[in-house]
Amino acid sequence: MDSIYYPLCIILGLIFGSFINVIIYRLPNNLSIIKPRSFCPKCKKTIPLYRNIPLLSYIIQKGKCSNCKKIISITYPTIELLNALIWLFGACYFQTFHEAIYFNFVSSLLLAIAIIDKKYFIIPLELSVSIFLIITTYLLIFGNIISNLDGIIFGLGYLSLIFIITKFVTKRQALGYGDLQLIFILGFWIADIRILIVIFISAFSALILWLLISLIKGFDSNRALPFGTFLSITSIIIYPIKMDYLLF
Repeated sequence: MDSIYYPLCIILGLIFGSFINVIIYRLPNNLSIIKPRSFCPKCKKTIPLYRNIPLLSYIIQKGKCSNCKKIISITYPTIELLNALIWLFGACYFQTFHEAIYFNFVSSLLLAIAIIDKKYFIIPLELSVSIFLIITTYLLIFGNIISNLDGIIFGLGYLSLIFIITKFVTKRQALGYGDLQLIFILGFWIADIRILIVIFISAFSALILWLLISLIKGFDSNRALPFGTFLSITSIIIYPIKMDYLLF
């Protein structure tokens, strides 16, 4: 069974990673993620199914569109490969299939949020709602919704306090409402005090990056960073780690 299970997870991860690329390109541009079929963003030519094989097509076509010969961004195969690795990790780490598939789908959508927020500084409501529905469905079948509310309380309480204090002191909105929306979802997913660790690591990482950019490009108090990107990536890393390991 294992000899089929793990390769299958990699293949499914690549396929869903290709769909994540569709989401990343289309949602911010108000395009349907269902139709039309995949097309080259440069020449708009529909990509035939046999030329739309995740990762493999990019390698065979040497990173170029088969129609217009323009360079295809390395971002596409990178996201497909990264998503496949996430799905393989989920399959190896979690003991049951439903736990693995739950982690994989939520993590894939968080990966989409991370890339979209980095590129466009937005967190699409459609993705947040989709993750919320996945979590709710999973908990109704395999868990307990009430027990997961602790994470929401910890996360929103802590972040809302920072939000209010920062806005009062600086007279500026340091966090977007999309960040608060994402914290709600992540708190619901992580379900305990680990959400505070996610927020701390995300904020610390963002601060370090902001300082490095300031050293290179010069200080700019208006320079913004996509906090949703840090939150999403950190959550994917922290979620599998048990509280016992974090608290020793």
